Amino acid sequence: MIRNRPLLGTFVEIRVVGDDSATENAINAAFQAIETVQNLMSFHDKNSQLTTLNRQAHQHPITVHPWLYATLVRAARIHRQAECLFDCAIADVLVKQQQLPAPDIIVDQRATQADVQLLAQSQVAYRQPLWLDLGGIAKGFAVDMAIHTLRQHKVKQATVNAGGDLRVFGSSAIPISIRRPTDPQQLLDLGSLQNGACATSAIYHSIQDYNGQIVSALIDPTTRTSVMKAHSFSVFAPTATIADALTKVVAISGNPVHPCLPCFGAIAHIEYR
Repeated sequence: MIRNRPLLGTFVEIRVVGDDSATENAINAAFQAIETVQNLMSFHDKNSQLTTLNRQAHQHPITVHPWLYATLVRAARIHRQAECLFDCAIADVLVKQQQLPAPDIIVDQRATQADVQLLAQSQVAYRQPLWLDLGGIAKGFAVDMAIHTLRQHKVKQATVNAGGDLRVFGSSAIPISIRRPTDPQQLLDLGSLQNGACATSAIYHSIQDYNGQIVSALIDPTTRTSVMKAHSFSVFAPTATIADALTKVVAISGNPVHPCLPCFGAIAHIEYR
């Protein structure tokens, strides 16, 4: 059974072995899990918990949903292990480039992921005003939550694909293809995947002109400028959360054997063609 829905700024496809009402219910529950992640972590949604954090967490601690807290814990660990090459506190750059909507508070452009305090009982506080954008990790987390939900419903084999963030489980491997960075209409074979995740990042869909300068949505947090490498960066990892986040580390560093990859059981591939 195959179902598609527009979520997470893309189309999400769920494929499950089976064709009965129990399978349909499992898929519907998986989509609901993805919607929950979207509602919690959207930078665009004025009612999301992420927006609440960005408005208020510099004033006092905010209690957040366990899924949002778990995502922030993972982001903090990757930030440390990747020597700050992964940093969700770069939303001000994307706002300046008009790739994200401007929130209604002023932030310190020197803020980093390290200014996010993860306190007990799912409480979060900011050391100073900042804007977090979880676009570099939340989609992967949503895919993982969909997989978790399918397993709870006793599904034996499934694939969840959210616009390039993919995870598969079960007894069969599936072929993996990526878009050729020099011609995104063409696909390139990357082999197969079983019981794991793959994510790919590239700039070909986010390039735009900002005040006469070509920019992208992929930001190097060490320089706070757009990454303009015309390649694609893929990571294979145990979870989509990890794969999604580490594509940014590989893209920014340009290193397919970055030393943080083994810490997460991940491997990377850079496609230059």
